[in-house]
Amino acid sequence: MQVRQGDVRDWPFMYALGKIGIPDSISPWRKQPMEETLKYREGILKGFWTWIQQSGSVVFIAEAPVEGENSSSVKGKSQPIGYLVLHPSLREELTGVNQGWIMDFGVVPVWRGKGVGRMLLSAVEDYCREQEIPYLGLAVSSHNLRALHLYEKFGFAEERKLMVKQLEITHLN
Repeated sequence: MQVRQGDVRDWPFMYALGKIGIPDSISPWRKQPMEETLKYREGILKGFWTWIQQSGSVVFIAEAPVEGENSSSVKGKSQPIGYLVLHPSLREELTGVNQGWIMDFGVVPVWRGKGVGRMLLSAVEDYCREQEIPYLGLAVSSHNLRALHLYEKFGFAEERKLMVKQLEITHLN
């Protein structure tokens, strides 16, 4: 496996994987049919590559060798198995300190638990160190235990809590 910086040719893979990962990220507090959520998120994803380019964000792509028969057409080829999008120049909202922010992160389901996420996070940390970015932040749903454990193993610590309350809405006739 290896990690490289991505470009627009990686967008179809990122778009497809981004749609697959949505259910893992949705909080159980949000009482909306999954079809509506997916439709909304798909609309956001459609403009994501443009935002990546305009914001100066950096894409990291994890790849693995294509496995298959020993045919010469497969030999030496690789397939994308994960991605991470880093916005390298955000200001922390309370202090104004420069930080990198992980905007999006996905690993192909069959590759989860095999070190792909760790490789991507290591590559991003190396990039931030090279760019002298002193902090790296992200947001994760509190129910996404697999992701939480990965981030905690990597030294991320809880800094704030985002809290939500569902309100009863009475319809006026």
